[in-house]
Amino acid sequence: MELGTLNELVNTRSVTKHIRKHNKDMIQGAGIGNDFSLVGDWASCEGVSEIPYIAWVKAMNNLAVSGAMPIGVRLVMLLPEDVTEADIKLYMKEFNLLADHEAVQILGGHTEIGMHFNKAGFVVTAYGKVDAYIKDKDNTVLREFSYKQDIKSIKANDKIIMLGLAGLMGTDIIARKKHEELGKRFAYSYIEGAYFNKEDYAIEGKVRKLIDTYGKDVLYMHDVSHGGIYGALWQLGVRIKHGIKINHAAIPIKQETVEISEFFDINPYMLEGTGSVVAVIGDDKKDEKSFYEKINGIVACGIPAAVIGEVADNNDKAVILGDKDNPEKRFLSPVKGDEIYKVIRINLT
Repeated sequence: MELGTLNELVNTRSVTKHIRKHNKDMIQGAGIGNDFSLVGDWASCEGVSEIPYIAWVKAMNNLAVSGAMPIGVRLVMLLPEDVTEADIKLYMKEFNLLADHEAVQILGGHTEIGMHFNKAGFVVTAYGKVDAYIKDKDNTVLREFSYKQDIKSIKANDKIIMLGLAGLMGTDIIARKKHEELGKRFAYSYIEGAYFNKEDYAIEGKVRKLIDTYGKDVLYMHDVSHGGIYGALWQLGVRIKHGIKINHAAIPIKQETVEISEFFDINPYMLEGTGSVVAVIGDDKKDEKSFYEKINGIVACGIPAAVIGEVADNNDKAVILGDKDNPEKRFLSPVKGDEIYKVIRINLT
């Protein structure tokens, strides 16, 4: 099977369809395009990686699109026999720094050393509360967490927008890991232009800006991750149970991502995209000018953002390439692996 997250078709056929509902308070559970589970007012989700920070940020990104206030995390560390106590202390130091930065409580977890583990692996399970508030000592509300998805209200012509850049994490990792090989074609200063900061992987700030800008018109959000922006858009279409029509040329992407992908003959739109988010925004034909002014306001804050398509009145999940005089329609497909594994063998999911 492909490396990374289980093939979507196999996952649906052999995993999620066998999950039964036993709790009447379950609002949202397992499924394609579901980044989190919601039981009552509590959301939970996870991130998995051989790199502590990536496991953490993937869990937090999934929690961010739920709109929940982060409360705590549980950590699972699966470690090889040659791990040292010093290594374990370093892992915990990093997790504690992350928890301190986000004011999130580490609730516990599990650490195991096994002969069948070739590399360290980390699972971060994050918990958050919806309809929550952060208040100061005077009981003044500093931040409200009251967002809820409203998929049932989604209709044809609603806008699909993207915040962030296509292939963000994949570009960063490839540029750093393949620095010398890329140096055969590109100047090192150009390669370093493809680097991102760790903070760029997080979407919480983008999500909060999106909610602050569009409020209840944000009907659905989905973080971009394994399978890239094309994978995320396919999952979006599955989740909202509508077709979508995407303008390929509108998808924000860095030129370095395009060039590096061409060098390794991979598709940058199917490259690990952690650090970006896609959303469906309710369309208001009466106030089209204001809609785009709001997008421009997000861009002015330093966040790449664009309207990249709309909800269709059919079931096609299509991408339109070329220009308006010579358009070419292609269809999205279920996620089957990620382009990064054609270049580097690394566990990011």
